[in-house]
Amino acid sequence: MSAAPGAGAVPGWARLIAAGVILVALAALAVAHLSVGEPIVAPAELPGILMGDSGDRIEQLVVRELRVPRLLLALLAGAGFGLSGAILQVVLRNPLASPELLGVSAGASLAMAAILLLNAPVLFALHPLVALAGGLGGGLIVLATSRGARTPLEAALIGVAVAALLNGAILAIISLAASSGAVRIFFLFTVGNLANRTWDHVELVWPWVIAGIPAAFLLARGANVLQLHEDVASSLGMPARRMRLVFVALAAVLIGSLVAVAGPIAWVGLLTPHVARLIVPRPDARLLFPVATVVGAFLVLASDVLSKVLLYPREIPVGLCATLLAAPMILLLLRRTNLGLNRQT
Repeated sequence: MSAAPGAGAVPGWARLIAAGVILVALAALAVAHLSVGEPIVAPAELPGILMGDSGDRIEQLVVRELRVPRLLLALLAGAGFGLSGAILQVVLRNPLASPELLGVSAGASLAMAAILLLNAPVLFALHPLVALAGGLGGGLIVLATSRGARTPLEAALIGVAVAALLNGAILAIISLAASSGAVRIFFLFTVGNLANRTWDHVELVWPWVIAGIPAAFLLARGANVLQLHEDVASSLGMPARRMRLVFVALAAVLIGSLVAVAGPIAWVGLLTPHVARLIVPRPDARLLFPVATVVGAFLVLASDVLSKVLLYPREIPVGLCATLLAAPMILLLLRRTNLGLNRQT
């Protein structure tokens, strides 16, 4: 599989400006995220409410017990999905690699469907482990069936086929539980949803993400080697296949844990690495991974703010808003470059 082509040379000063703009916008979005909703809270009142020094009891409850954990989950989900997409695209040398196209999201969703719709006796604290097992299983099936693919597009099509089979299994489970009230809850889960999340959900997922992100950064040098041909990587002393499986497992850890609480927020893993490559030099995973983490957090947080305001006072799932934001950006990227779809693997 081939590495994704660069989206065009960008001067260093422009990269610094872009990174600064993203960080400032991220802070502004965080303030907006805590302010909008029912009740609306003025940004100037947020510090006092967060410290417990001002605001009525309802405002303190809503902001501190609902909006803050939802904000943290949006950041964790965006960072995890964005970084996992970058990991998969780099180590598989496929610009179309993403949690959705590699069956990882579908595998994790299938595992969660068994828990939520069939009332499997699984403790809440073990949901990330079950989703991780499902995501890793889906990813390994795709990797095994796509080994003979000659182009990134061919490998992606195999991934789509496997994901379709896994989604078919999810539909079968839904049909078995059609009379259950859990079907509506699972529908919101499948499109990606952060509403009604609490500190319990944050506690469930943060150890996995906080452990996975630094691990990816520390292993980034190895990811750079994996961008070379497998024979070259082996000649440099790296067991390429084993290391590639380590990275896929790491991506599955991030994805599985996040899917367990937020659902499979689509497109973030596919889009984020390509946006990150507009800011940093393409070949260096040591730069690409951190930037993709921040860009992913920005994209999901922006999507969640949009989910609150688009049909205010009603909310729509964050996954739908992520699709509304990501799809036009992907089309713009496709107009600029073919993303290396026709290169040999």
